[in-house]
Order: sequence, then structure tokens, then C-alpha cells
Amino acid sequence: MSRISRVILPLLLIAVLVVAIATSVIRLNGEEEGDFARVEEAWYIILQNYVDRGDIDTEELSYSAIRGMIEATGDPFARFLEPDDYELRMEGHEGSFGGIGAVVTEVDGQITISMTLEGSPAQEAGIMANDRILEVDGESTEGMSLDEVVLKIRGKPGTQVILTIIHEGEDVPEEIPITRDTIDLPSVYFEKVSDAIGLITMAGFTNDSDTELIDILEDALANNTKAIILDLRNNPGGLLDTAVSVVSQFISEGIVLSAVDSESNEEVYEVEKGGLATDVPMVVLVNGGSASASEIVAGAIQDYQRGYTIGTQTYGKGSVNTYYKLNDGSAIYLSIEYWYTPNGRQIQGGGITPDEVIERTQEDIMQGLDPQLERAIEYLHDQIN
Repeated sequence: MSRISRVILPLLLIAVLVVAIATSVIRLNGEEEGDFARVEEAWYIILQNYVDRGDIDTEELSYSAIRGMIEATGDPFARFLEPDDYELRMEGHEGSFGGIGAVVTEVDGQITISMTLEGSPAQEAGIMANDRILEVDGESTEGMSLDEVVLKIRGKPGTQVILTIIHEGEDVPEEIPITRDTIDLPSVYFEKVSDAIGLITMAGFTNDSDTELIDILEDALANNTKAIILDLRNNPGGLLDTAVSVVSQFISEGIVLSAVDSESNEEVYEVEKGGLATDVPMVVLVNGGSASASEIVAGAIQDYQRGYTIGTQTYGKGSVNTYYKLNDGSAIYLSIEYWYTPNGRQIQGGGITPDEVIERTQEDIMQGLDPQLERAIEYLHDQIN
């Protein structure tokens, strides 16, 4: 199913779209039909009269047209993905993809390595935590979104990517070639931070994240874990259904979120019964890199007063997005609904304010200090003692 906003776009940008639209099942009203007739007219004029019409790459022209349409909607999260980029994005949701084995985040507006996986191509090439990525294959990362940088770093196993980086504490950039490999990336990690408190870190919400979480909870609760810290810091989100399943492990009943579309239709997502840790004391850690599905989880736990949230204001991405795959394998990623927490709070643009605001500065990170985690441990010790 396709959805098209009623916007008038720059002539050259959308001209080519009429080829697909002419055979579409979309029903347009009279005004919209007039807009697209104008597009068809422009398309015909360009291909019949442009002096270098033989040099026109119609595929690239169509891609530019789609990008122009998406930009004109004003949707800050919408994007157009060419076939290879869409395939890479879908691989990321599966938890296995071609890449270098590094977790990338944004720190003070700069694309930064937060960790490398043991034995990964990135680690073997000398990439380290807190390295800043200046260029990918010679293209500056300045002005790129974190998402764009990640997609450029990922690629088919066996291919090479060249990162220009600055190591922490150094001033001279270094070019590092890395051969991509298949990366099997678990999205949920566990460690004991005291005899009774377990730290569960979620790096994303993939197809497997909820089952990974269930396995970890079963093992942790069977081994004397009496309280849980759920770390969602720098978790950019992922799949909505996975977020619902994650919340359901900690809340026994109620709704997780409600989503409202452009026609004010509301869809309610309810808690799934049978959660493993619905009465275990817990803290949720969040920061400015916690977005989307992370905010769904943090918002629901906060609304039900099920746990205590610590950290800094979350990103504020409160929209439900979906991919619409096009005939050639490319795709449109579009915001289709706004979501609301169980208490009716809209997160879009505002984010989640933690119950207790504690900063973790870049200096803290460089020194290996984590005042947010320390406060979470202190809080839970008070709850279980």
C-alpha cells in the first residue's frame, strides 16, 4: 500500500514519478490528478526536448524525484533507500549483516566509535573506542546522520571500506582500510554489577532481541538476580513489535502504546501476558541517543511507575515508521503514525524526561566513569536491602 502526500514539488525533481503513478492503484481526487498530470507533462517535455536527452540516466532521475518528494513532506525521519541500502537495512534487523564489527554512536555532534566487537575486522584493524570517524571512503561525515554513516560502513562481506579516523588524544587523522565480514551481532548483553543486581544492555530492537532478552532473564533470575538495570543508552530503536515484547517482560497488564495515523485512527498495542520480571525492582538508563523503540519501553515503564528512570532527556522520535518496497528493490521509509505512551504522552519532538537527571560527560567517558550506572546501582541497593 502506498501513501502520497498532497504537495507540489519542483518540476524536475518529480517529473519521472508519473511513469509508476500512471499504473498505480492509488485513487486521487481532482486536484491531485491535476498535480500529477503536470508532472507527466514535465516528464514528456524533458525527455523530448532536453538537448542532451540521450545522456539522461532515467533511473537516477527517478531516484532524485523520489528524494525530492520525501524532502518536501517535511518528515524528518523519512528517507529513500536504493536497493543495496534497503537490503543492508533489512539485514541489520535480522541481527546479522556485512560490516566491520563496531558500534557507532554520535557524541557532541561527531560520529564516534563506542565499542568494537572481540575479534572483529574493526578491532583487528586498530579501530578503538572513542575514535572519531571523519570520512568514509573519502566522503566527509560532516552533515551526515548517524544512520547514513552506518549504511556507508556496512556492505557485502569481502569488500573494503576506508575509514579516516582520529584516535582519542591525537590530532592527526589516519586512513584505515578494513575488509568487511559477516557480523553476528547480539543485541542484548548481560553482566552482574553486584551480587544481586544484573545489568542488561540493549543495543537495538531486532527480530531476535526479545528472545535474547527472555533467555537472559531466565538465566539471571535463576541465579539470584534480585534487581535489574535496563540500559537503553544510545539505543536508536528498531522494530515496534520487539519493543512491545520487551515491555511485556516487565509489565503484567495494560497497554504499551497507542498509535494514531493521519486520519485519527488509533491502534492500541497491549501487553503480552506471561512476562518474566514483572515484579523485580528495576532502573532504566536513557540518554539523548535513546530513540524510537527505546522511548516506547522507557515511557511505558515510567508511566506505570514500574521502574525508575535515570539519565538525560531522550531523543524524541515518537513516530511509527515503515518501509514501502518499490518494484526495483528500492524503498521509501515513511512516518505513518505518531505514538503515545500509556498515559497519553506524545514523545515526538519532546522525548522522555528521566525521573532523575544525571549527566555523563565526555570527560567521564574518557576516564571510564559512569555516574548514571553508579546511581542506578545505589538506588537498587536501597530497594532490595
